Amino acid sequence: MKHRDSNIERDIVFSTPEVEEYLKEKDYSDALVILLRNQKFDWDLLSKGFDSLQYIKTKTFQFDGFTIDAQFNPGRIISTTADISHEAIEKRDCFLCLENLPQEQKGINYKNEYLIFCNPYPIFIEHFTIVFRKHFPQRISESFHTFLKLGKRLGKYYSVLYNGPECGASAPDHLHFQAVNKNMLKVLNQNDLLQKKYAEKIIDQRKKEVFGINDGLRKIILIKSKDERFITNVFETLYSSLQKSTNSQNEPMINMISSFDENNGWRVYIFPRKAHRPKCYYEKGEKKLVISPAVIDLSGTLILPAEKDFKKINKDNIRNIFNDVVIGKELFDYLKAHISKTI
Repeated sequence: MKHRDSNIERDIVFSTPEVEEYLKEKDYSDALVILLRNQKFDWDLLSKGFDSLQYIKTKTFQFDGFTIDAQFNPGRIISTTADISHEAIEKRDCFLCLENLPQEQKGINYKNEYLIFCNPYPIFIEHFTIVFRKHFPQRISESFHTFLKLGKRLGKYYSVLYNGPECGASAPDHLHFQAVNKNMLKVLNQNDLLQKKYAEKIIDQRKKEVFGINDGLRKIILIKSKDERFITNVFETLYSSLQKSTNSQNEPMINMISSFDENNGWRVYIFPRKAHRPKCYYEKGEKKLVISPAVIDLSGTLILPAEKDFKKINKDNIRNIFNDVVIGKELFDYLKAHISKTI
């Protein structure tokens, strides 16, 4: 397995005078717009991946006050069915290690620690992968600060996403995040509605708020603040509590979104999990649905790489999928109470 931490053997950093001007102002969002535009011209695989989005199919399901989309996206089959067992990971080359990337792939440098690449298998019209330069496990406890900072630096256009190593990350052995256009995430678009109808306020301090949202499908801890230390304290409290209550030897199962705007600061959505994949993933015949929920699915867009599954999925399937992978009410109530008591 290749995952050398030595110097990169080829020029992988994308740079133009225009990009450098944006980076001087810490405007990573506009720098990524230019990167994506150029990579579509220079990299056939990426160009085909984004061109294929015009052929995806979407259908929308109405629940009580909010909607969930199902998206047929055959380009996501590799990620959806990824074998993340220890044995499989040991046998393969790490596809996020820089020396294993396609020759055409270029990225924007972030603090000489990460490179931001265009995702050649996109879900939305703008989709990026943010890759740690060294081969280091997917672990949010040691990178939450970076997760928040990336949310701020990319916040002009994008939200930053995190999938835990056992709940959606197709490369659990290599630290990475994703970024997508914030307008594409349904949970952000429906935030006000979800808060009004389904949220319980856990903490209400001056410009520091924490909500517990239970919309019947998902359990979400939402942190809203401009105070990075406050957000970190809430996250660490939740992380520790979830780890202990689920007897997790490694990282507890979580997916997260970091979204930032200058007026209001951060909105951090944390989705606690209990399972990697729903029961229908392992079924045979007509009961089988190839779906492996990650943060984009939990945000409201279910990704189905098989058209037959897209055609047959219904509201009952969706309820069962979320019920299988999302924590129950009892644990959620405990987490909310623990945050309220501790912070």
